[in-house]
Amino acid sequence: MSEPRSISRRDALRITAGVGIGAAFGIGIGAEVLKRAGLHRASETRIRMGTSVTLTVVHEERDEAGAMIGQTFAEMERLEAILSRYRPDSAVGRLNESGSLEAAPPELIEVLALSLDVSRRSRGAFDVTVGPLVDFYQEWFDVEHGPPEAVDVDRVLGFVGYRGISIDGETIRFAHDRMAISLDGVAKGYIVDRAVACLTGEGADRVLVDAGGDMTSGGDGLSHEPWTIGIQHPRLADELVGRVQLNGGSIATSGDYVRHFTPDHRHYDILDPRTGRSPGTLSSATVLAPTAAEADALSTAVLVLPPREGLALIDEYEGAECLLISKTGEDPLSSHGMAARLG
Repeated sequence: MSEPRSISRRDALRITAGVGIGAAFGIGIGAEVLKRAGLHRASETRIRMGTSVTLTVVHEERDEAGAMIGQTFAEMERLEAILSRYRPDSAVGRLNESGSLEAAPPELIEVLALSLDVSRRSRGAFDVTVGPLVDFYQEWFDVEHGPPEAVDVDRVLGFVGYRGISIDGETIRFAHDRMAISLDGVAKGYIVDRAVACLTGEGADRVLVDAGGDMTSGGDGLSHEPWTIGIQHPRLADELVGRVQLNGGSIATSGDYVRHFTPDHRHYDILDPRTGRSPGTLSSATVLAPTAAEADALSTAVLVLPPREGLALIDEYEGAECLLISKTGEDPLSSHGMAARLG
C-alpha cells in the first residue's frame, strides 16, 4: 500500500461547495445569480506571509474589484513589513535585535496585546516569545537525527516567557536580552482581518480571504449565502472530518503535519512554551472565531493544551468553537457549538 501524501496547512481547510463561483461563494451562487444582481467576481492569488494568499471579491464594478484587490495586497505587504520576524528591518526584527523598541507601530502593539491576553487565558500555552525555541529545534534537526537532550532544551527555555514582555505606551521591552518574539501564530490572522476590513470598507459585496489554512469571510451581499468549508483529516489526504458553514467570521487549523521534524510527528514546529516539547495528544485543532487573529492564536493554544483544558479555553471566548483530532484520529472532540455546526 502506498504512503498517503502528506497534509500541508494549505490543505487543512477546503472550500467544498459547488464549482466556479459557487466554490467561492456557497451553494447556489453561480454566474447567473451574479449577472442578475449586476455583480462581478474578481480573484487573485499572490505569495504573502510565506504562503499562497487568495483574495476573492464580488462587487458591482469588475475593474473596481480588481483595484480593491491590488490595494489590499499592498496593505498586507505593509503590515508584513512591520510584523515579520524574518525581516531585520521590520519593527519585530528591530525589537528582537535590541530587546526594546520605542515608538512601536500601533499594529504591533495591537497584535501583542491580543497575544498576551491569549497567553494569560491559556496559562502560557500560547506564547509569542517561543521564537528562540522554534529556531533551536530547526537548527538542531538540520544536523541531528534524534531529539535534543532535556538539558539543551532547558537552556533555551530559560529565554521563553510572555511575562518578560512589557508594554508602556508606545515602548516595548524584553526582560532578557536573549528573548525574541515570533508572531507566526497570530500575525497572519491579524493581517487577514485587516485585508477583509479593507475590502468591505471599500464597498465589496462579498469577500473571502484564503491564506494558507486560515479562511475569513466578510460582506453582507448575496442573501448572506455561506461558504461550505471542509476540514481536512490530518493524516488522510482524501478524507474530511467534517464541514462547516462560514458566513462571516473566521476558521483556522493548527496541526502536527505542517513542519514535522521526525516522521512519526512527535517533534514538530508547534511547541509547548512551558515544557519546550511538542504537545503529544492532538494531531490538529480547528477553531472558529469572530476574527482570524483569534482563530489563529486559539488554534495553537488548544493544540498545546490537554483537550479538556482546550475546550474550557474556547468556552471563554464568545463566538469561538473548536474541533480536536487526536493523534490516532479516533473519537474527535468538539465544543458544543461546533458539534451542532458540523455537517
